[in-house]
Amino acid sequence: MSTSNRPTLAAIETLLRNGYWDRTEIIRMADASLRVRKQSKGHESSGPWGQDNLRDEATYLQELEPHLVDLFPRLIASWDQPAPGYDMAYMTNHVDVAQLVRSQTFNQQQSNQFQTHLGKRVFGQLHTPCQRLASLAENVVATLQQATQTLNDHDQLQCLTTPSMVINGQFCRDLATNTASLIQQKTLIHGLDQAPQVRLHGDLFLENILLPATSEHPHWPTQLVLIDPVSVAGMSAGHPLFDLAKYESYASGELPAMRRGHMLVESIHSTHAEFSFAIDWQHSEMQPFKAIDWHSALRQSYISHHGPIDPAMYALLEAYFAAAMILCTTGAEQHARALKAIFSLQIAWSLVGQ
Repeated sequence: MSTSNRPTLAAIETLLRNGYWDRTEIIRMADASLRVRKQSKGHESSGPWGQDNLRDEATYLQELEPHLVDLFPRLIASWDQPAPGYDMAYMTNHVDVAQLVRSQTFNQQQSNQFQTHLGKRVFGQLHTPCQRLASLAENVVATLQQATQTLNDHDQLQCLTTPSMVINGQFCRDLATNTASLIQQKTLIHGLDQAPQVRLHGDLFLENILLPATSEHPHWPTQLVLIDPVSVAGMSAGHPLFDLAKYESYASGELPAMRRGHMLVESIHSTHAEFSFAIDWQHSEMQPFKAIDWHSALRQSYISHHGPIDPAMYALLEAYFAAAMILCTTGAEQHARALKAIFSLQIAWSLVGQ
């Protein structure tokens, strides 16, 4: 599948996504065939992980077992020059599920059917035992520490580095203090690597799941295809809870609210150490996430396959996801991510039992 150089295209048909560190486009080749191309933005990338992620995604798709080939688009080519990228099969007339959510296309029964099938494929089939290539615990610690440094260096976010503060009514210690405490306490952080390790999707949320745009097929919600495996920070193996927490961060409405600026953030510039953040549920773009429950059925599927959810581990992963995006975002989104990281890490620490 690998080539020394990027295959030559005839034309760019459509820009699908202008991401933090890559661009995804529908392209037309000289023979008039269509592909989807995902390639690095090079020096325009935000955050530290972009180019390695694209290499890892191509390898991930190339090494899928036969029974999982239908779960992802076919890999056509991958390359390193002039910058990392890969081509995959174009899924005709497919859209990401986030678009279907926003258009309120599904009823609750269809959403439940979708979630149950997604759980069967991901938790029951994709989550096979896997020897991790990198330590998730080490990645979490390093990311939290990098996020702490970013807050220290950011004029408008230094107010979040005070030893203690109140966020959403919860007393919180600063990110640096709680990170150091969890490293010293060891149990929760090390639990990430000590639990049975599985292959993850790594970036499992509604924008990375495709369905036919319309269908008369009675099992339409089960005709799903996954794209963009491997997490923001390059993880593709680890604790199975990783995929559920990532999915719920979006399906609950919180992640799209942060991305689209639909968060109510108060006192972020205040000298007083009291802050709050919440989804603006009155905004029209957030209403679809209230009208249909897009996550409870998948949570039940997770419990059926992997057992009870550890709330401290879940909160730690929430803090980690937010911390990773502190490194890749700016403005209002970065502010909201910082509050989320500090708040969630405090919850994780409180649940550990000190």
